[in-house]
Amino acid sequence: MTTFQANNETILINDKFGLITEKQVIITKGSKKSKVPFNSINRVNLIKSRVFYLNILLFLLSASVFIYSYFMFNSERLFFFYGLIFIGIVLFLYSIVHKFYTYKLIIKEKDQTLIEVKTTQLNRKSIKEFYNAIVRKVPKK
Repeated sequence: MTTFQANNETILINDKFGLITEKQVIITKGSKKSKVPFNSINRVNLIKSRVFYLNILLFLLSASVFIYSYFMFNSERLFFFYGLIFIGIVLFLYSIVHKFYTYKLIIKEKDQTLIEVKTTQLNRKSIKEFYNAIVRKVPKK
């Protein structure tokens, strides 16, 4: 996040999500921009959720490798059998260990309008900085 001082006003700029001025937050989603004044913000949430699609895919792939190597085992190809078992074990362990998260920033205004910004863990640091900067500027109730 980049900070600029202009006309006694601090402007925080985030290249991926938008910019924050003294009185409002401007969120960019592609070519669309949403301006939200801080006094109209009711709640700001940052939700972290885990994505399980790749885990399930890798688990099914490891199970299919185990089943294939069990039913198609040929005694002359012992090296090939142990290679398949090793690949199945690696896929199974990776399906358990692998973690991938998505982040959703939700800004709820007083007139019940919701503004959502979604990102992955690749932009985790940026979305957390953006969220913290908004929370610091929102007036306390």
